[in-house]
Amino acid sequence: MKLDEYLNKRNLIFAAEFLLLVISAAAVYVVTENVKMAAISAVFMFGVCVLTFALYRLDDKYISGVTDDLSKLCDNLITLEEKIIFPENEDTILSKLQNKILKLVKILKKKNETSKQEHENIKSLVSDISHQLKTPIANLKMYSEFLKDDGIDEAQRKEYTDIIRLSVDRLNFLSESMIKISRLESGLIHLQPEVQNLHETVMISIKDVFAKAKAKGIEITYTGENIDVFHDRRWTAEAVFNLLDNAVKYSQGKSEISVCVKRFGMFASVEVSDENAPIPEEEQSRIFSRFYRGKNSRNSEGIGIGLYLSREIAVKQGGYMNLKASDKGNSFSIVLLCR
Repeated sequence: MKLDEYLNKRNLIFAAEFLLLVISAAAVYVVTENVKMAAISAVFMFGVCVLTFALYRLDDKYISGVTDDLSKLCDNLITLEEKIIFPENEDTILSKLQNKILKLVKILKKKNETSKQEHENIKSLVSDISHQLKTPIANLKMYSEFLKDDGIDEAQRKEYTDIIRLSVDRLNFLSESMIKISRLESGLIHLQPEVQNLHETVMISIKDVFAKAKAKGIEITYTGENIDVFHDRRWTAEAVFNLLDNAVKYSQGKSEISVCVKRFGMFASVEVSDENAPIPEEEQSRIFSRFYRGKNSRNSEGIGIGLYLSREIAVKQGGYMNLKASDKGNSFSIVLLCR
């Protein structure tokens, strides 16, 4: 029932009660023909009316006070403040409502802070990528003009061609990074899992990173079991590739990266281990965060979404990611549920 309807009905009841008391007083006089008795009855009934009216006024004041306090409580949601309106130590509906609203305020404040931080990260990222685009574009323009000169020798021509190739690779990396960011921002990661061989999926990732590893003198070793897992091959291969690409990127030459596919219980894991410097313990809880780059990665190309993307792919398939860091290196695992 709405408040206005409640007040209108209450006023009608009060008017009916007053009319009934007047009629009752008149009835007493008619029946007893005793003026004194009728007067006493009238005074008593008038007192009941006054008491009822006073209770109604107190009711109005209480309702107005509660309504005003509820309005102030709702202001907490607008201003995202945590003001205490009702006593917290009382087991009342209003105190419980206040508790839920204050929890909601905390959640909204946290989401606002996260959204603001992500917005700043994206602004910084766009600025960083824009800055990184300038050098390869400038190189392409400059060295393509140099190649037009018929007077350059073969050694110079090869040098300029190599620089152009590196610039194209750099542009390709940046464009792929922007595509990944766009997918993350627009929620375009749509998985279509089916039961298929995990070994074949991992081999796709190894083939994609093999040339880059070979160029740095890095050996990739593989041991695995033929396990059928319910997963999306394309996106899972992307997740494993990100782990391998990071391992190659931060590895020194003449090192080894091992890939292992194994099953334990109801789960299957893809473990990528490197011989790099261990990730510091204080960074391990943040390493899968979006746009996060550790101290050891500041001098390497990247924008900090590879591990985040891999974890999202694993989670969307009912799995998770794990990191083990030791003096021997780092091991990243993608764990998926066998079905």
